[in-house]
Amino acid sequence: MGAIYSFFFRSSFTTNNAEPSSPVERQLYSWEKPERATIRKEDFILDKLKDQTIYRLPGSVNGQQFIIQNCDNCTIYVFDHTNCIQIDDCTNCRIFIGPVRGSIFIRDSINCVLATICQQFRTRDCRDTYVFLSCTSQPVIESSHNIKFGCLTINYEQLAEQYKSAGISPWNNNWSNNHDFTSIPDGKNYSLLDKNENVFKYLPIPTDSSCNFLNIKGDVDTSITPYTYGELYRGQNEERCLVIFFHDINADACARALITTAKQSEIVLVQSKSYTVDETNLERLFGNDRKYNSLAEKGPVIGLEFAGTNCVSMCQAALQNLLTTKYQNLPHFISQTPAEVAAQLDKFYNFASIQMFV
Repeated sequence: MGAIYSFFFRSSFTTNNAEPSSPVERQLYSWEKPERATIRKEDFILDKLKDQTIYRLPGSVNGQQFIIQNCDNCTIYVFDHTNCIQIDDCTNCRIFIGPVRGSIFIRDSINCVLATICQQFRTRDCRDTYVFLSCTSQPVIESSHNIKFGCLTINYEQLAEQYKSAGISPWNNNWSNNHDFTSIPDGKNYSLLDKNENVFKYLPIPTDSSCNFLNIKGDVDTSITPYTYGELYRGQNEERCLVIFFHDINADACARALITTAKQSEIVLVQSKSYTVDETNLERLFGNDRKYNSLAEKGPVIGLEFAGTNCVSMCQAALQNLLTTKYQNLPHFISQTPAEVAAQLDKFYNFASIQMFV
């Protein structure tokens, strides 16, 4: 009995020489932390509004969850990064949402315009809605009809920083690669908008003086996320070219300059990807050419798929000019012949898809 007593109760007393143990502090819950003491729930929920224009400027949401519900004929701008977004039971609304670290889910809404940048996008039980999108993963629709998807092109002050805060790369946009859980025979519940359908044709640019400093632009040339044709180019037989920029301080700028230069020769950007390439994928992509190994170890690469007449030679000339005049010694890879491009693109995109689920 004494042994049993000793086993269960010996921690409750100390010897004369032992120091008394300090009480263990209880860990605070997230809502108890001092930095969240000033957060008001009502600042992050828009409910039962009608015929109103609402603005949330940079720093006002700052990575929190945001909810929009039961609104009618409202125009809503959230020029800030958020954690996740939920939109329910809205009618005739026009909504812009800045970079979303997680998902945006719109349900039971009719005749709306939604423009957003997000990691995941899903809509359910919606109809007659325009969606201008920059989405890292494959957008999903369910039990929805007449959803029109377009590539979102936009820029404003602090947007580039908000992309980083939300952990989103502007080079990963699957706006056109949609999945319909409730597809219909011989038809589609969604369609893709062409390049001429700009977001600000359907969503008015803010005129309130509080937004003047944002310097909002919707043109293709200044957009943080570059315009990509995506699935609009499926089935096109034009020559392709793959260009890869390895991690470098000038990689982003050179990639954008190449897109602009190529466009002047009627070479279009079909798709772009940015991800980290491991040693195994390097070997599959480049074979026994080991010179790219050390380059890939430095960070994510930027890959561009171009299409157009004489695409390979046109891209080679444009890139060579940029490397000679402004971006000397920038590490890169570019297709050498049209015959090898299809296999290169297939491997590059397969590796990118794998990275999305790692």
